[in-house]
Formats: sequence, structure tokens, C-alpha cells
Amino acid sequence: MKTRLTIIQRAALLLLLLVLNLQHSALAQGSLTPPGPPAPTMKSLDQVEARTIVNAANTPGDGANTFIISAPGSYYLTGNITGAPGKHGISIQADNVTLDLNGFALISGGGTFRGVNVPAVQKNLCVRNGTVQGWADGGVRTDLATSTLAEKLRLSGNVGATGLALGNGSARDCVASSNATGFVVGNGAEIKDCTATANTTGFTAGDRTMISSCIATVNTGAGFNCGSFVTIIDSTSSRNGSTGITVGDDSSVIHCNSSRNVAVGTSIGGAGIFAGSGCTIADCTAGNNQFDGISFGFGTIGSTVRSCTAEANGSAGITVDSTCQVVGNTCDANHFGIDASSNGNRIDGNSCSGNTVRGYSMSGNNNLIVRNSAHGNATNYSFPGSATASGPIVDMTAGGTIASTSPWANFSY
Repeated sequence: MKTRLTIIQRAALLLLLLVLNLQHSALAQGSLTPPGPPAPTMKSLDQVEARTIVNAANTPGDGANTFIISAPGSYYLTGNITGAPGKHGISIQADNVTLDLNGFALISGGGTFRGVNVPAVQKNLCVRNGTVQGWADGGVRTDLATSTLAEKLRLSGNVGATGLALGNGSARDCVASSNATGFVVGNGAEIKDCTATANTTGFTAGDRTMISSCIATVNTGAGFNCGSFVTIIDSTSSRNGSTGITVGDDSSVIHCNSSRNVAVGTSIGGAGIFAGSGCTIADCTAGNNQFDGISFGFGTIGSTVRSCTAEANGSAGITVDSTCQVVGNTCDANHFGIDASSNGNRIDGNSCSGNTVRGYSMSGNNNLIVRNSAHGNATNYSFPGSATASGPIVDMTAGGTIASTSPWANFSY
């Protein structure tokens, strides 16, 4: 018994010592002397919004401008702005400037002035995200600037000039309506995912421009009016009051739709696509235009029309002049299906049906016509020119079995 009590006593003593040791550790304190002055625990205002508000204090104007941005940096609006009467809205007079309209509107105060104006040669500008409305000398005018980005702008009612004029750079995700011209861009610019509606002209583009995924509709003049060396891809031009798409020499129009363009009043045009020499028109649709669906006009040479559909146009489905290739197209219910007015063209593997005058009309000389088909045209084939080479015309309108073994045969059926 004596030994057992000794063990219990020892265990109790050990437990007591352990508790006392834990209490001592918990009550121990470090140095009460602070290591240094207190540090800030919240961000400064400049860290939260590292941009400058456009207002009279930060961007004061002058006799010609409501506000002037005169230093590089990022600027933004905090509400709608109506320009002072007789002045431009915001003048950008520095390089490396971003102007964020922040979802607000920049509205004209009257007179022939500009909403956002870049009056001199500047570079690396960005104007974005808001409405520019009612300026008679243009909504956003960066004509002289280079490397400009314009995005997510709504350009409305700038009736005396252009909604957006971009010297060089890129315009993306913008909408222009009821301006004199929706978009004007200079040489080497890009326009992507933009819409021009109810302007006089939808898009005007200089040489070497790239236009993709854009729409021009119900403009009173041309939909797209472009220079040379231009690419237009995946775009639509419809119900405009002149030609839907016009491009100069050595341009490409790929996978576009240009339909129901009808010349209004004294306007010239009414074609779907009108192109110059050395152009490629491929995988396009041109229907219900007042004149030709796809046209190269007189004097143009060396162009290609491939895999296009031209339907129910008021004149020819496709018309070319000299040394062009017209390959694998469908022309239905036009006056003329395919019309080659001059020499040296290759008309190969096309289908023309239901055209009210002629399916194929070759009025020039030395043309090559092979592997085509014609159905239900008033006249299927007409080759009055001299030295024209054609595959045999096999008349299958009465049905039966094809007897010709020529791989170059043209068919009527």
C-alpha cells in the first residue's frame, strides 16, 4: 500500500508542474517597444484610381476647346459632358494618352466643331467606351495621329462629317449611325467588328486596310468605299443607296455578303461588289442588287471570281473585262449570268440558270469557256467573238444519256 500511494503522489506532482509551466508560457510577453512608426493599412486615392478626371481643374480648356489633355497619361469622364458653345469638346495635344469616356456621352454644344479632336501629329492614343454625339465637324477626329486604338464607341448624329476618323491604327467594336460618314480610316488601318448604319457612307478606307466582321446597312450612299490593296473579310453590306462594296486594284473580298443595294436618286452604283484589276472575290454572295452582282468594270484586268453566288441582280450576275478567271460560281435569275466583255478570260466550271437574257455572254475574243452548265436561260450560250475556245456544248434539255466524253464539255440541260 505504501508503494502504491507513492506512485500516485508522484503522478500528481508531475501534473502540477506541467500546468504551472503552461501558465508561465502563456503569460510571457515580448518587448513593448514598437519596431518603428505605424505603416498605412489602406491604399491611397491615387492607388485606387490612378487616372485623371477630365474637368476644368485638371484639363482646363482655352478659346477653342472645352477641355485640353496636354500631358501623357490616362484620363476619364465621371459624367456626361456637353461642350461649350463654339468650342471643340476634348482636345488631345500629347502622345501616349488614353481617354476613357467611362460609359458617358460627349455631346455637342453647337456649331461646326469636333467631339474629340487631335489637331496635330500625335501617337499612341486610345479613345474608348462611350457616346460621341451631334458634332458637326466629326465625332472623334484623330486623322493626323498614328498608332491609335478606338474601341467600344457609339458615334451618333455627327451629321456634318465623320463619326470616327482614324489616321492610322485600329477601330474595334464601334457603332456609327446618322453621321455624314460612319468611319474614315487612313492607309494601313484595321476595322474590326464595327457597324455603320443610316449614315451617308458607311465605311471609307484608304490603301492597305483590313476590314473584318463589319456591317454596313441602310446608308444612303455606299456601304464600303475602299482604296487599293485592301482586304475585306466576313462582312455584310446590304440595303445601301449605292454600291455595297467597292475596292481598288489588288484587293481581296472574301466570304462577304453584298445584297439589296439600290442606287437612290442621283447616286451612282447599285452593284453588289465592284472591284479593280488584280482582285480576288471569293466565297461571296451578291443578290438582289439594282445592277450587277459582282462587277469589274471596263478596263480592269487579271482578276478572279471564285465560288461566289450572284442571284436576282438587275443586270449581270458577274461581269468581267479582260484576262480574268471566273471559276466555280453560281449565277441564277439575273438578266445575264456571266458576261465577259473583252478578251482573254477563262470561264470554267460555273452554273447559270434562269437568267432572263443569256446565261453566258462572251462578246470579246480569245476567251476560254469550259466545263460550264446552263439551265433555263433565255439563251444559254452566246460566243460571238473570234478565236474563242470552248468545250463542246452538249444539249441535254430533252434528257437522255450524256454521249460526249470530252472533259471540257459545257452542258445545257
